[in-house]
Amino acid sequence: MPVVARISAKAHPRCGISALEVLVAFTLLSSVLALSTQLIVQHGRLLKVQRDYRMALDELSNQLERIGALPDGDRSEALQKLTPSTFVAARLPGAKLHGALDALDLGQRLTLRLSWNEPQRVAAPVVMTAWILPRTENPPRGADEE
Repeated sequence: MPVVARISAKAHPRCGISALEVLVAFTLLSSVLALSTQLIVQHGRLLKVQRDYRMALDELSNQLERIGALPDGDRSEALQKLTPSTFVAARLPGAKLHGALDALDLGQRLTLRLSWNEPQRVAAPVVMTAWILPRTENPPRGADEE
């Protein structure tokens, strides 16, 4: 007599997938995709805002160095003609650069403000300040020069 092998339920688990399992998996997948899409879009916006902020800091730093290196008499004239560079003006819409020079006991304080057409930046522009000390004719001698 031939041996008939009986297949038990324990030896071979079922191979099919029920409709309920497919529905649950699809629901989980679509929820994860919807959430990750929102996060990716928000991340792109944050990258753009950060890039604009870094560009504004570079512009202010360059302008401070340029104006700070001018002779004392030319600084106020340079502040009146102050405009953003063409690079920044092309990338930050409506960029406006304002400067102020205040006399202090030790020298002058140069403050620059950069704002552009973005809700956060109109209300709170990027500000950078530098102190300009008076130039001395004879710099102090160091201990090793004596």
